Amino acid sequence: MNVLVADDDGVTRLLLSSALSKLGHQVQEAENGRDALALWEREHQRLVISDWVMPDIDGLEFCRKIRAHTSSNLTYVILLTARLGKASYLEAMEAGVDDFIPKPFEKEQLAARVRVAERILGLHENLRIANGDLENRVLERTAELQKALAVKAEFLSRASHELRTPMNHMLGFAQLLEMGDLSRKQEKSVRQILSSGSHLLHLIDRILAVSKTEPDDLSFLKQDQVTESAENSWEKEPLLAGSWSSS
Repeated sequence: MNVLVADDDGVTRLLLSSALSKLGHQVQEAENGRDALALWEREHQRLVISDWVMPDIDGLEFCRKIRAHTSSNLTYVILLTARLGKASYLEAMEAGVDDFIPKPFEKEQLAARVRVAERILGLHENLRIANGDLENRVLERTAELQKALAVKAEFLSRASHELRTPMNHMLGFAQLLEMGDLSRKQEKSVRQILSSGSHLLHLIDRILAVSKTEPDDLSFLKQDQVTESAENSWEKEPLLAGSWSSS
């Protein structure tokens, strides 16, 4: 792992670099906060071990600038400090510091802190990859759904057009019959045919409208409900059996 060590004390940097190299890590050094920030902005090291008190930019401000940077990768920050007390730790944690190592540090303690950092960074990377896979799957499913909706809309549109033609023929013939010399029962039957046909034609029109409308813009269906009860009145008067027989 690439590690950035920031400390204005050359001896401390040497000891840290030596210990981290023995642990198998690549180490880059900076002797103040400004140089450390420039180096991090260029290479985005995953692990930063920084002194609290440094020239130009101290460790807390360095950490704040890292946290303010937009990056999908997590940077784990360990702060070297001789300061003790809950207030100091709380201030550092609010700045975004992940862990602490007291000065002077012990090699075993440093190794343990670095292992924790590796574990957390590994978990974060796994989570980032899993989220990326999930986003890709959502995009794929969305594309499939949009394709299915398009096919459905095309089918409904064609079916509606195919249904309108014979229904218009039926209504036309019924209107011709209505113009003839009919008995009262026959007139009533023709009116029922016209009413039923008009109702079915209206339903076909609604199906066609749904197929051409976005899913979030179906307000016209609610408006149609106001007149639907009146249009369904034909259901209360069933067709009379044998109504076409001579009276």
